[in-house]
Amino acid sequence: MIEIENVSLDECLQFLKPYQRSIIEQLVAKYGIEKAAEEWINARGPMQTVTFGGIVEDANNKKNYWNRFKNEFDKLICGHPDYQNEQEKFVAAGKPIGLGAIAYIANLISPAIGMSSAMLIPAIVLVFNTTAKMGVKAYCSTKQFDDTV
Repeated sequence: MIEIENVSLDECLQFLKPYQRSIIEQLVAKYGIEKAAEEWINARGPMQTVTFGGIVEDANNKKNYWNRFKNEFDKLICGHPDYQNEQEKFVAAGKPIGLGAIAYIANLISPAIGMSSAMLIPAIVLVFNTTAKMGVKAYCSTKQFDDTV
């Protein structure tokens, strides 16, 4: 099973660009860690625009970004066959996944979500921190994958 390096929220936020960090800190103060990640993912700008991957955004699609993000992140971390090769690489490295893997994770899951990896990084940082605090085994024990999202 994949392990995640235990890092503090402050250490995670250091990974972000200054403008992202400022916004994320405000969101975390207002909503808490996971809800802040959801708010970041859902704050996508004007309606009826075409996003990365060519998906036209509407109210229903906007809500699905968070669901798709969580589903793909959970699949990667918790051992879904869709990410078997990537999981094997993480395990073969013989050490916990650290903050250095954030951009790699964003690049892996961005095509399935329909968002650029750069937009996913702040949300990944927050969910990464939550997962690190809980431990992968505890985090994954509550997850069910939804292949319809």
